[in-house]
Amino acid sequence: MSDQRKIKELYPRAPRYMIEIGDNEVVRFALKPRGSKTMHTRIINLSESGMAFLCPYLNAPQESEVIKVEFTAPNTQPIACFAKVVRVQVHKTYRDDQKPQTFKMIAVEFENLPAKQRQMLSQGLTQQFKKKHAAYQRKQLFLKAQWHLTATISNAARIFEKLFSKKTTVSQFESSHSLENSDKKTKNEDS
Repeated sequence: MSDQRKIKELYPRAPRYMIEIGDNEVVRFALKPRGSKTMHTRIINLSESGMAFLCPYLNAPQESEVIKVEFTAPNTQPIACFAKVVRVQVHKTYRDDQKPQTFKMIAVEFENLPAKQRQMLSQGLTQQFKKKHAAYQRKQLFLKAQWHLTATISNAARIFEKLFSKKTTVSQFESSHSLENSDKKTKNEDS
C-alpha cells in the first residue's frame, strides 16, 4: 500500500448513508467520452462527497477514470455530475435461491459538484440521517421499556410465587392444626 493511500485513510470521510429498501437505489453512469454506453445499477452507499455502487464485472470503469453519474438521493431532486473512480473492489452477492454473483464495487468521489446540488445533497442526507436516528431512538426506547416491563413482571412473579408458597405452607399448617383440634374434641367428647 502506498504512503499516499495510508495518509488518505487518516483523513475523516463524510458520513456514509447506507441505501435501504424503499430508497431510490438506482444510479445511471457512463464513461466520460460522448457516445459511451449508459448503464443502470444499484447504489450501496452515498455521502456528500461520493458514493459506492455495484457494477457488472466486465463493464466496470477503472480506478482514476472519470465517469458521469446520475442519481436521486433521499429527499432530493435528481443529481447529475462527473465523478472520479477512487476504488474498485470485487463484491459478491449471496441469495438463498441463486448462486453467488460477482460484481465490482465502484467507489467514486464527486468532481466539481455545483454548490446548489452539494447543498441539496447535504440537506437530503442530513434529513435522512435524522429520520433514521429518530427511528433508532424509538426502537431503543421500546426495547428498554420492554426490558423493564419483562423485569417487572418477572419480579412480580417471583414475589407472588413466594407469597403463594408461604400461604400454602400456612394453610397446610392451619388444616393440619384444625385436624389435631378436631381429634382432641372427639377424644374429649368420648371420655
